[in-house]
Amino acid sequence: MPRSSAQANVELRNEHRQALRRHAIELLKLGHGRLDASSFADSEEEDITGKLKEAIETLIEADPNAPRWVERYTVFDEEKPAGIPSIGKQRPRIDITIKRRWKFRQSHPRFRFEAKRLSVQKGISPYFGKDGIGCFLRGAYPLTHPEAGMIGYVQSGNLSDWQHRLGKYANREARRLRIVPGGEWKDYQCALPCSSISEHRHRYFAKLVVVHLLLSFCQKTAPHFVQGFWAFESRPLSSR
Repeated sequence: MPRSSAQANVELRNEHRQALRRHAIELLKLGHGRLDASSFADSEEEDITGKLKEAIETLIEADPNAPRWVERYTVFDEEKPAGIPSIGKQRPRIDITIKRRWKFRQSHPRFRFEAKRLSVQKGISPYFGKDGIGCFLRGAYPLTHPEAGMIGYVQSGNLSDWQHRLGKYANREARRLRIVPGGEWKDYQCALPCSSISEHRHRYFAKLVVVHLLLSFCQKTAPHFVQGFWAFESRPLSSR
């Protein structure tokens, strides 16, 4: 299958690719920080994504205290990419896209994210399913370069537990997930805690790098007194 114009590889030097990834993650962190995250503990994925996009957009366009580099970026939610064969309702809708202005107008690099809720009821199957990371692995989402991101909207439990569960599943299902030798799930240090990275075979690239990010939207319980301090805890992973 020929590569679509939307799938065209943008020539990025390694330092520019790293900067795009770093800034995309930083924008997610800053946008999430502007939300009353606990109020989304029972919200649908689309509602969270929409509000997160609005928060990032406000940061880029109206926050005088935002880093100077944000002016290079534009954020989209539910993006319908151009230049692909599908039409109408069959066109993919990409949850979050961070686009960077580039020297060649037709080739602005984009960092694209698929998001899935993580809670006791939802589990991890949707995250690793055909409508989760599968959208990238099977080439349903066009990419400008061989990197993409998965976002887990954590609505119960804690980030480290979910990171462990996701990683354990990914390494157990490495063959099905097309993980390349040496590209197994591992910790990734970035602006967001409990982040991970993996590398996969892809139909258009030698390998696809996927960063896995977790954002907490857990409801807070009432404070309780522990060893001289008032403490707050998220709802446990085993119950709602």
